[in-house]
Amino acid sequence: MLGKLVRRERRALWGSLSLVVVVAIGVTVFAASASREKLTLQARNEARLAAQTQLAPMLQTRDLQGTITGDRADELATAIESEILSSGPVTSVRIYSETGRVLYDADPGVVAVRPTYVRELVYEVAHGDPLSQVHGDDLQTYVPVWLEPGGPVAVAEMTQPYEPISSQATDSWYRLAMILGLVLLGTATLFVFSAQAASRVPDIAEVQMHPAFVEAQDARVKAEKHATATESALKELQAQFRSTLDELKAMEAMVRLTETATTQSEGEMQTLRDQLRDTAERLHKAELDNNALRERLSLRQSELDEHKSRVLELEQRTPSAEIEELRRRVDVAERRAVELEAEVERLQSELDHTADRFHMSKLTEALREFDNDEPGGEEDDIYEHPKVIFSARQAGSKVRGNGK
Repeated sequence: MLGKLVRRERRALWGSLSLVVVVAIGVTVFAASASREKLTLQARNEARLAAQTQLAPMLQTRDLQGTITGDRADELATAIESEILSSGPVTSVRIYSETGRVLYDADPGVVAVRPTYVRELVYEVAHGDPLSQVHGDDLQTYVPVWLEPGGPVAVAEMTQPYEPISSQATDSWYRLAMILGLVLLGTATLFVFSAQAASRVPDIAEVQMHPAFVEAQDARVKAEKHATATESALKELQAQFRSTLDELKAMEAMVRLTETATTQSEGEMQTLRDQLRDTAERLHKAELDNNALRERLSLRQSELDEHKSRVLELEQRTPSAEIEELRRRVDVAERRAVELEAEVERLQSELDHTADRFHMSKLTEALREFDNDEPGGEEDDIYEHPKVIFSARQAGSKVRGNGK
């Protein structure tokens, strides 16, 4: 239930982000358009200012009454080139009469021509305010020019490239819009994926009824039972180890008493000491193996806890790859349990071997004491000691003592 709620919140989050990004894209496009309009207006004002402050002083009254050709045209072209075109951004200048006829142009071939596509525009500008239009890749600004009130009026066409103006105004905004478009694509993709994931998520009850889930649960229970049995066997083995250590201490005490009672069998006593030392070393090694087995059992317990957490995660997610991974981990845990059983069997055989060595030691001691006994020698009764008999069984070792 919690997973469904989280997925629903994520889907709402991606949808909201997508809407915000769409609004941001619209804002950037509007800002780019406004910036372009602003720079276009600024360029038109600069062209109008150049026409009225730089071009108008170059003209004479007779220039506005007829076409400008010959030396006068060359003189005017030189002045326009040095004063207007060289400082930019205007790239060409053309002068019209108020009826739309070309009075001046850098190309003498178009002088005295009356283009029909600008006739009404020129007339409107001559009797009104400056206008501008984008023609192809150029921004053309039409500015009325007069030299004296009530005198003839001409219209100057100031042409400048429009691409730099548009690029300067819109490039940064368009780049931002492209970035926002990529963000929108990402959020929309995540929204679609979250919606598909929500539609694919099964119910918890269906997950619990899935055969793979049931199999994983059974494997987990089986592994827990196996671990419990192994731990019980380990505890029993530890108890046997402690009992054997107690017997070893008793044997050492008995050896010390035997050493003080007789001095005739030093060689046998040395052999018995070596056997006891070897037995102590074997028991110490068995204790180390016991500790290693305990560590392995703790590792086994941690793996079982991990399986439990995996099962809990499986209740919230689709049972596919997670079930396979859990099954694999259960198999590994069972193999490790088998290895621990083998280790317990090895320690059991080691304990049996140790018990046999103790038995042989006691038998040797009994034979030595039997050889030293004399008929009617009641004085040796003070050196008699309890006998220890070891018996090894398949389930474990048991120790039994009786007095002579």
